[in-house]
Amino acid sequence: MLTLEVAVSTMTVNSLIARLISVSMFLAGNLRKSLFAVTIVSGLLSLFFAQRGVDTPPPTIEAVETTVVVTTTIYVAPIRYVVQLGDTLFGIAETNRLDMRVLMEMNGISDPDRVEAGQELIFPPANGFIPVAPSTTMKP
Repeated sequence: MLTLEVAVSTMTVNSLIARLISVSMFLAGNLRKSLFAVTIVSGLLSLFFAQRGVDTPPPTIEAVETTVVVTTTIYVAPIRYVVQLGDTLFGIAETNRLDMRVLMEMNGISDPDRVEAGQELIFPPANGFIPVAPSTTMKP
């Protein structure tokens, strides 16, 4: 009796395994068929819409206006003045409407009372720009 039960249970297990394998093969076959059908339908739809001319519009290109600011420095030579007999640094600065401290700095003068007749002084240019380094702008 024990052998009969083992034989029946073995047969039941084998039949269950066989049924599971057949069901899985059926589903796998149907899955492949379904994927194939979806691929065909999507391809046909894309061809249909491509022939109808339903395209995305081309990107629009807008012109952007740019402004370039160009600055140029015009070289103005410093004004030279020769000190006359009786001139004082204060008087020279006042006559030419200059700041006496700037005049002293430009000419390397440390004592404003020590200005000699015949000495050449450099005034700042009329545009007020005092170059601190050689100009890189070409002369016209």
